[in-house]
Amino acid sequence: MQPKTTSLSSSLIGGIAAAITALLSLKSVVDYSHYLSYMEYFPVSVIVWGILVLAAYAFLAAMLLMKKQSILLSVGFGVIALNALRCLIAPYVTFSYRLIYLLQSAAFILMVMLLVALLTQALPTLRETAKRFWFVPAACLAVCIVIQFFALVWELFFGGSGFGFFIQQLFGNTIAYALSAVVLLCTAAWTVDSDGGLFPRTQSGSAKPAGRFGAAGAAASYDAAPAENSSAASDPAGGYAPQNPAPAGSAYFSIVAHVLLLLFTFGIWYLVWIYRTTRYLNQVEDEPPRNPTTKLLLCMFVPFYSIYWVYKSAQRLDKLAARKGIPSDLATLCLILAIFVGIIPPILMQDKINALETSANGAQAYTAPQYAAPQYSAPRQQTPGFDAADELKKYKDLLDCGAITQEEFNTLKKQLLGL
Repeated sequence: MQPKTTSLSSSLIGGIAAAITALLSLKSVVDYSHYLSYMEYFPVSVIVWGILVLAAYAFLAAMLLMKKQSILLSVGFGVIALNALRCLIAPYVTFSYRLIYLLQSAAFILMVMLLVALLTQALPTLRETAKRFWFVPAACLAVCIVIQFFALVWELFFGGSGFGFFIQQLFGNTIAYALSAVVLLCTAAWTVDSDGGLFPRTQSGSAKPAGRFGAAGAAASYDAAPAENSSAASDPAGGYAPQNPAPAGSAYFSIVAHVLLLLFTFGIWYLVWIYRTTRYLNQVEDEPPRNPTTKLLLCMFVPFYSIYWVYKSAQRLDKLAARKGIPSDLATLCLILAIFVGIIPPILMQDKINALETSANGAQAYTAPQYAAPQYSAPRQQTPGFDAADELKKYKDLLDCGAITQEEFNTLKKQLLGL
């Protein structure tokens, strides 16, 4: 039995991104409705499709937040794909935006195919391919951001558009594409591995070492082991007591993926990272535990609190590194950088966390708890008073509890019976 991860679910992140996108779609519908009052030939179909896209994202947000893993998710993505195809074949569209709409259409169509392959038996031959390339739909929208940037730069210098239009389109469309990419990425990750985090675990990567006595022994060890983190439901002093501290190895995160998510999720990943890091740093000795949810809310709604959080968290990182024999002096540096270049401290701190997780003295990848094997004596030579049946029963009990393998049991049985 594998211990479940306690990191934020990818369905929660995707649901939040879908809800924000639905609100942005609502704003667009309201803006379109205003155009009808003074534009005689404004197409009503634009408003209709805007409402459909709004409904699709709202539906996806509800499904993801409620963790409803159903083929009905493909309906929401299908509506968005149809809207992208409508824009693709529309007249008077420039080449760059036609390419963007093509990639958008491909992204959402691929997402529908991925859901059908993984949640139904309609496309069994594509199941393994979908598990390997689950990130491709989101990657298509990431390419859209790059294409849009170069298209806007071209319009700024050679098309006569003003700088204000350039900034408005760059930030408006980039945020929309980034949020949609997060929805695709999180939904695909959640569909592939509903118990995993933002990046699903592969079959080989998720398998934990079975321990000394094989898979059966490891399973028995987990079931019999006392949960070291569930002993205290509340802190005796009245403070916060973490009931689910981050397991060893859970805080490691690819630094490349970390940087890309900080850049292209427009703050969403940063908030997720604050929650993860707060929970991870609760293992620091001589420091009171902090509630990750409380710290996340304070960073979201209290101005400049995130700077204080960075400083205090960096201090804890320094203490944790010193305890494990790794030099670290991040606190002051991160405080200064958080004031002027806020994106740098999360990178430095995650890099230090990765170093702690992969160091020889730090927490390694999860290994099964080791428990003393039941002791058994070597088979005795049969004597007239020796009861072979009782001894054989002892060996059978050892086999059933996973202390010995079937092959070892057969060998002992032969020795016992003199075969």
